[in-house]
Order: sequence, then structure tokens, then C-alpha cells
Amino acid sequence: MLRRMLPPGILFAFGLALPLVTADDAAKKLLPPDRSIEATIDHYVDAALRAEKIKPAGLVDDATFLRRVMLDLVGRVPTLAEQDEYLASSDPAKKMKLVEHLLASPAFARHQAHEFTALMQTQDRKGRNGAIGEYLQTAFRDNRGWDRIFREILLPSEDDPGQKGAGDFLKARVKDLDKLTIDVSSLFFGVNVSCAQCHDHPHVPAWTQDHFYGLKSFFARSVDVGGFVGEKDFGVVKYIPNKQKEKVAPVMFLTGKTIDAPGAKDPSPAERKKEQERLDGAKMRRRRPSRRRSACGRSLSRRRWHPTAASSFRGPWSIASITVSWAAAS
Repeated sequence: MLRRMLPPGILFAFGLALPLVTADDAAKKLLPPDRSIEATIDHYVDAALRAEKIKPAGLVDDATFLRRVMLDLVGRVPTLAEQDEYLASSDPAKKMKLVEHLLASPAFARHQAHEFTALMQTQDRKGRNGAIGEYLQTAFRDNRGWDRIFREILLPSEDDPGQKGAGDFLKARVKDLDKLTIDVSSLFFGVNVSCAQCHDHPHVPAWTQDHFYGLKSFFARSVDVGGFVGEKDFGVVKYIPNKQKEKVAPVMFLTGKTIDAPGAKDPSPAERKKEQERLDGAKMRRRRPSRRRSACGRSLSRRRWHPTAASSFRGPWSIASITVSWAAAS
């Protein structure tokens, strides 16, 4: 079975399919690892539906299934010839074969790259995907895992042809670390901590100013250097909590775990001058400065994406059966 990553439409639909309720005891236990992907997803979705006392809808007809799958995987409706061929087929495995065929097509990588470029808000004003769109298309075509894509976007290597364009996400935001922090938290971790920028979240006690500025501290040393993303020798984030004194934000994950990061301090005047000379020299030469792969950068890039965008899906997944299950529900 062809193994591919879950496209955003499937992820979104799967996320919406799980009501925020306490499921029955069967759903609280992890299934054995030999269970198939589709059986595992059906198990937990069914458990959530039972907890809500919701009767599942019946299966859709073949024409509706074909339209849904093609829109989700390749971004278009079927042609009349494709529809006639699919409806005329009596092959019991035709749904699986259809999905496998679409996943293997160039249109799948192209469409998913377009979807993710829009999701990450990296399109230009004319709606063009740019270099990061080309990177994403290559990543989908090569079947790269989510963890690898995450690392390459947050720790791009300009010298690697396979990562060309991956750095555009950072380049578009590095001059505004608040925006970079908000976008990373929401896009990659599924948590919008923007409210905690000014005060602790009024409705979610788990999200405080410490979380916002702790995540921001991961990027404190990142800087734009003549169109490149460089890393300074020093960088520290300070903020003033409500009705309190100024404090230094530790480098902290959204889980609350902190790490000791090198350079997380205010530089001395001499250190600041030396660092500025190095950055100015890089700008004059129009060359990429040394991008130190710092401990905090490596640590953040090792974190997983949020549940509906891949924290449970760290590598390539076989999604043909998942697509069949999702698209078949009316």
C-alpha cells in the first residue's frame, strides 16, 4: 500500500469528527499496535459518537465519494470520463485503488503544496506560492515525514538544494518575533497563545504570559541579515507581567518544560559591538551568515505538531484507507 502523509482536508475532517466529550472505557485504552490505521480511527470515532448518543450517517453513493476524494486529494472534480469509468466499475476494491491512484499522481503533491502554502500564509499578494510552495511540492512528492518538514522549515539550510524555499516561512516573519511566535504556536502546535501576549488567557488557565514569551525566547537570537535568516550570539526576551516587575523569559516549551540555552543573556557592550560588526559584514557581502544550529533551535524543531496536524503522525502514513473511511461518510 502506498504510504503518504495525511492531507489537510483529512486531518481537519478527522479533528472535527471527535467531539470534546468523555468517551466510553473502550476508547480510553490504547489499541494494540497490530490494528490497522482505518480500524483504529473508526474505533475512536465510534466511541465518541456513542458517548454523544449520535447515530452515524449512512454511506454516500459512489458519485459523491468520487467527487469528495478528488476534491480533497487533487483539488478538482472528476471529468465525465473519470466518473463514468468509476461508476461502471464493479471492483470491490475500487475505492482503495482510486485513492492510491490519486496519491501517486503529480496533482496530489501540487494540490497539497498549494493548500499548505495558503495555510502558512506565505503566498504573495497575487496568490502565488513562491519558493516555499516549490519546497512543499518537493516534500510531498518525496513523501517526507511531518517531523522532517517541521525541522526544515524552522531550521532551514540554504546550502541544501532539497530545502530550497523552506526558509521563506522564517524570512517573512523574523523581523516581527511576536508574529513568528503566534504563527508557530497556532500553525505547528495547534495552540493560539496570542492572547497571552498581554495577559494570562482569561478562559484557558494553561496559557499564561510565561508560555507566550517562553516560546518567543526560542527565536530571540534569530535575525534578518540582508535577506538571510541568521542567528545572533546573544538574545534574551524580557516582559512585564500584569502589575509585576520586569522578568526574563526562560526558553520554554508550551508544556512548561524549560531548557538552558546558550546566549540567553544580555551581551556586554564589547560583545554587542563584535556581534554587530559580524552581522554588518555579512550584509555588505550579501552572503548568508553562519547559522548556528543552537540547542534551543534543535529542541524546538524536535517537537511534534499538534494532534490534528500530525503530532500523532510523525512519519509517512498510509492514508488510502483513512480517505476511504472519511469520504464515504455522508
